[in-house]
Amino acid sequence: MKAGRAVAFLVALLSSLLPGAGLESIHSHLLKRDVPITIHVPAAAAVVRWRSTHPGIPLRLVLFLPGAYDGPEDFVREGLEAHLAEQETAGTLPPSLWVAVTHFRSWYADRADGGFAYERFLLEELIPFLEAQHPGFGGSPPARSVTGLSMGGFGALNLARTGAFAKCLALSPALIEPPFQQVHWWMRRSLIRTFSLDPALFAPWNPWKHLGGTAELVVGCGTEDKYGLVGACRSFASLCKERDRPLRLELRPGGHDWAYWTPTFKVWMPWLLGMEGAPGSGGSWP
Repeated sequence: MKAGRAVAFLVALLSSLLPGAGLESIHSHLLKRDVPITIHVPAAAAVVRWRSTHPGIPLRLVLFLPGAYDGPEDFVREGLEAHLAEQETAGTLPPSLWVAVTHFRSWYADRADGGFAYERFLLEELIPFLEAQHPGFGGSPPARSVTGLSMGGFGALNLARTGAFAKCLALSPALIEPPFQQVHWWMRRSLIRTFSLDPALFAPWNPWKHLGGTAELVVGCGTEDKYGLVGACRSFASLCKERDRPLRLELRPGGHDWAYWTPTFKVWMPWLLGMEGAPGSGGSWP
């Protein structure tokens, strides 16, 4: 009942959303604060045109998780929203609903002390609100994807473990473990505030343990990543292979920056949207 009231409140708050993208503010009952987000809503004409030629095929909701030094505005600033709109208008990508969120250095997880339930906000407030506001997009795990970069790559792997998403693209993921010595001290502070240093208590959020659940999984990284994530991604892929966990490892030239992330996201957008014939899949779109 409480969740239903929260969703109704969110629907009333943002009932004026229009097609396109821009920085919005959504109030979270769980977090007791406003959360800046960017939403891409496809043009109605693109939706009608696509559905007329692809009847019965669900349209996707994609959750986009920025990195530690990035925010929802970067989804627009770096050209990803414009690319989506152009490709939807041209009919080369199916219309899709995207939301990029603010992380508050939460690592996209619920704080161990219960004081900041960010994962619950995403799964219990934000996604239900979007699916109520935009029926026909998402609605069930097979029609949802999650993706992110750096801290957001870590968050995408963790959210994939929940079973709420069918596909996960994690770029330059922070493949961390306690005592979190892999990151600079100022980032370590946010990790210690969120997670326990006890490996057993951290295990539910440890990508090396849960391997992103059962979602279709792509892990990618720039080969010149300044944090040395190439080795970590290769080790992660080897572990997945040992455990018979399907994974596509995608290493491309580039660093830990948008010069790598933007073109890589564009390459994998068709896959995130469930298009057959996209990288990592076979056949052609019906």
